[in-house]
Amino acid sequence: MGRLEDLQAFARVVDARGFSGAARLLGTTKSAVSKQVVRLEDQLGTRLLHRTTRSVSPTAEGHTVYDRALRLLDDALALETELAGRRDEPRGVLRLSTSTAFGNLQFTALMTEFCARHPQIDVVLGLNDRYVDLAEEGFDVVLRLTHKPSDGLVARRLAAIRFVLCAAPAYLQAQGEPLTVADIAGHRCLRFGYLQSPDRWRFLHAELGEAEVETRGALRFESGLTANSSESLRVAALAGMGLAVLPTYAIGADLRAGRLQAVLPGWQPVGGLADADTLYAVYLSNRHPAPKVRALIDFMLEKMGDVPPWDRD
Repeated sequence: MGRLEDLQAFARVVDARGFSGAARLLGTTKSAVSKQVVRLEDQLGTRLLHRTTRSVSPTAEGHTVYDRALRLLDDALALETELAGRRDEPRGVLRLSTSTAFGNLQFTALMTEFCARHPQIDVVLGLNDRYVDLAEEGFDVVLRLTHKPSDGLVARRLAAIRFVLCAAPAYLQAQGEPLTVADIAGHRCLRFGYLQSPDRWRFLHAELGEAEVETRGALRFESGLTANSSESLRVAALAGMGLAVLPTYAIGADLRAGRLQAVLPGWQPVGGLADADTLYAVYLSNRHPAPKVRALIDFMLEKMGDVPPWDRD
């Protein structure tokens, strides 16, 4: 078992690309992980890692040992769970991350049912509007809204994310409804971004092709809003502040209730925020995900179905 623990420490160092990240994944100290790797190198009689002040990477022998270590650790885990009579019983701490808006508006509510189904799983949820490094930060799964997931991770597609150009009915009554993409330039546009944000919106039509428009062109409006939160833009749109491109997981209920109205429904927003057009569950590329990870993915696939719940009538 001591050799297996050393192999596990080495594999986590490779996954996390450093000793500090590996220590967080293992719930131990950086010095303890370093000692385990040194002991493994002594036992095998070869150097397994290139170490610099900035990075850690496996040597040629380290790559070989890493691949074999994953297989051995998987086999050991399978044997342990089988002998314990709980091969398929999910349990333990499940560390998750997703975006703030999606977490607040959709995912957190789903966790009530998930936790009721799996009372032996303790969910720890982090909401982050930035790129999360699974290995470095110790997450088991990240629910990522993106057009293309990062290389080197296992990605399971869960649902399509749809975006809509929308506004409050009161705003459209006061300012007029755009009839073409070019008309958007005459309106106050609520943009997604922060210190820098795209000044042009792009749209795609099934028959008319692609079009784009300047979003800062309305001289009659002296103020506008740029925010890095779709929740903030939703509140502004509901208040009648202007046009916004928003995901339907944030505004689906508002559209159905008439609090917001779709504008130019034949034109699909593309680019910018709308590039986050798919929901994926991503996790580290071990051969077999842990039962708690499989349980979450199976649950999300069941809940999303062919049409995600926020897009259902």
